[in-house]
Parts: sequence; structure tokens; C-alpha cells
Amino acid sequence: MNIVKAGLEDLEAISGLYEEVTRHMRENGIDQWDQYYPTKPVFHNDLRNGHLYGIRHEGQWIGAVAVNDEQSTEYEGLPWQDRSGHPMVIHRLAVHPAYQGRGIGKKLLQFAEAGALTQPYTSIRLDAYSANPAAIGMYEKFGYTSVGEVRYPFRKHPYRCFEKIIPTELRLN
Repeated sequence: MNIVKAGLEDLEAISGLYEEVTRHMRENGIDQWDQYYPTKPVFHNDLRNGHLYGIRHEGQWIGAVAVNDEQSTEYEGLPWQDRSGHPMVIHRLAVHPAYQGRGIGKKLLQFAEAGALTQPYTSIRLDAYSANPAAIGMYEKFGYTSVGEVRYPFRKHPYRCFEKIIPTELRLN
């Protein structure tokens, strides 16, 4: 299963993937996403800007992730280790419920990290819903350091913010 860049023609299918993931999370008590976020306009923006990548299996999108350098304003004021560099940000990593536990999330995360090495990034940042222990565990396992928490409107729990410094010898200068 290869990771490919999604295009505008994939908008409906990508939206369907995230709807399935959202439904599954909510059924399992994780109220991270809902009908207000993430939405088609968010995916459309990701697709239009070439920021969304994913994995297909038998013609169906089974995982996706957006990567760019756009940080939430809530990140301001957090004690980031990389204060003067150029961080890459991982957004909306999702795996279809039928494919969870098969290493798809790991593969998407490794893809994002590898992509960071091809650009002049100095670190990788992301946030994860504190009530989503699987996501928190995956990021910690991959060496991401928690730098604090942020709150987003209408979310019951805070989001933990993570950072991973790209070693100088691996950076594209």
C-alpha cells in the first residue's frame, strides 16, 4: 500500500473516510471530531493546496494525513524547543476503523516525517486530543515530546501539543 497525494477529484471519498473515522471515535467515547470539524471545506483547502496524502486499498481511501507549515494560533506561547526554525505541522491523521491496528497510522506518520527531511524544516509539530490515548501513545512511541496543551472551542478535553526536532545532520539546508 503506497501513500499518494490526493487530488480534488478525491474530495467526496476523503470526506467519507473522515466521516467514518469520526463516527467510530464518537461511538468509542472520543469526541475529538464532529460535524463542525473537520469538514469538506477543510479537505478542499488541503486538496487544493496539495497538502493531503493518503493510502488506498482496493479503491477505497483507508488513511489520510495533511502536512504543511500552517500552525494554529493556539500554538503561540507554548514552550516549543524550536523557537526560531521552520516547523512542519501534521494535521488530521486518520485511519479507517476497519484498518486500525494494522500499522497504517505508523506508515502515515513515517511518511510525514520523511517528507519533512526533503524540505528545509527544523522540527515537526502536531496536536492530539488528550482523550484519544491511541494517538497520544503513537506520537510518544515515535519520540515526540509533549510541550503543553491547548484548548479548541467546543471541545471537552484539551489537545496535547507535541514536537520532534529534526537533527541538524538530517536537515535540508
